Amino acid sequence: MLLTRHLFNFCGALAALSLLGITILILSQIGLRLMGSQIPSADDFAAWGLSASIFLALPAALMHGDHIRVTSLRQLMAPKLGHFADILAAGFATVMMGWVAWAIFGYVQESWTYHEVSQGVIAVPLWLPQAPMAFGAVLFALAFAERTLRLILGLPVEIDNTEEQAGGE
Repeated sequence: MLLTRHLFNFCGALAALSLLGITILILSQIGLRLMGSQIPSADDFAAWGLSASIFLALPAALMHGDHIRVTSLRQLMAPKLGHFADILAAGFATVMMGWVAWAIFGYVQESWTYHEVSQGVIAVPLWLPQAPMAFGAVLFALAFAERTLRLILGLPVEIDNTEEQAGGE
């Protein structure tokens, strides 16, 4: 499980780089427009970067407990019932994200099979910007599966920065 945590953190770093790329792209586009020029298909590239940053950040955010959750009902439950509810919710989320990842992967595979390209000024094979979305969705499903397993085994499910700095899992 340590390997997956490093993989999730690596994908979080890729998501951050994607956001940096969007920032550079937008600032460049602003500068070029002031000089009477522009970057072809800049809107497409920014949108693809945003999609990559969202999906690649999902597993790391889950691992660090940064996803928005409804805890009001959970706090009203007895500890054992709440733990069981956590297991059920994580298991359900694993199944749902597995299905989402499978659907997105099929979508990317269709783009590959039919050689679909973007309709912007620059024709980009669509599977290229779609691949990070599929990869992030698969890893998010894996993160939920790991969370479910950790809940069942009674292991900590979320890590905080102090744990990482101490080198613990």
